[in-house]
Amino acid sequence: MRKVIFLSAVFFIGCSPAIRQIGRVNMISQRNVDPNMNYEQLASYSGGAKSELKKSKAENIEDAVDQTVRKVPGGEFLTNAKIYEIDGKYFAVEGDVWGMKGNVAHRGFKVGDKVTWKVGAGVFRSGVVKALKDDVNCYVLTDAGDTVEKKYDEISKAE
Repeated sequence: MRKVIFLSAVFFIGCSPAIRQIGRVNMISQRNVDPNMNYEQLASYSGGAKSELKKSKAENIEDAVDQTVRKVPGGEFLTNAKIYEIDGKYFAVEGDVWGMKGNVAHRGFKVGDKVTWKVGAGVFRSGVVKALKDDVNCYVLTDAGDTVEKKYDEISKAE
């Protein structure tokens, strides 16, 4: 029994990706930052969870920065960023995302847009975008009055 437990532990440790912090920077961006803009902190420690680091691995640091910033609607740059190396060949970045709050568009949608989506065979629901959650989902206030989380790929703008 001890051999099975030991071998299982060795197997899981050997298969988990090696995540190693390789640097820290005060600010990092792939876009031009306008010093005259009034940026706000939109998210703290974005990309920092181990599962997020594994999912957002990129082949270079620039792509890793872009992935982390794009996860937050309106994101422009990172502060207090940590750069990680994963498995010796990929990179991931975590940090505080700064950008413009307000009526920011993300994947073609912005707060206040009327949207519709298919529920079943020939059945559609509609509502209004209330918040842009991340790079995959938003919150929609349905015509029935409840709030649902919808993927951007599932909704369409309504006239």
